[in-house]
Amino acid sequence: MGSESATFTKWLVGEGPQMLGIAGGAVGDGTYSGRVLELEPGDTTIVRAVYRLTGSKHDFTALMYVEQTGLVASLVGVVTDGWCKGQLVRGTYTEIQYEHDGITTDAWQGALDIVDATIDVRAGDLATSG
Repeated sequence: MGSESATFTKWLVGEGPQMLGIAGGAVGDGTYSGRVLELEPGDTTIVRAVYRLTGSKHDFTALMYVEQTGLVASLVGVVTDGWCKGQLVRGTYTEIQYEHDGITTDAWQGALDIVDATIDVRAGDLATSG
């Protein structure tokens, strides 16, 4: 599998919860789409979201748990469909300003690494808060 990261730059569609963007790196040139499932604002904002990276080499969907403090976030999740299904995913992103669709908005640019380990959990278990 190698150590190459899947990269993304994403932004909200309007006020959300839908997200769009671009993908690259290990998945090849392509698109990012996603959806915020849950958002808990605070000094450290907690986000649960679905990320879908569709590239020229690989496609995958992951259920992600995000902790953002300031402009930087750490991400951890599991691939729920596609390339490397069942594998753990981790990464980071930084909040930036990005021009898309003729406007400049907040956006998030980062990378995901698929970890060479599997997890035995139903996606619904990660999507619920306890």
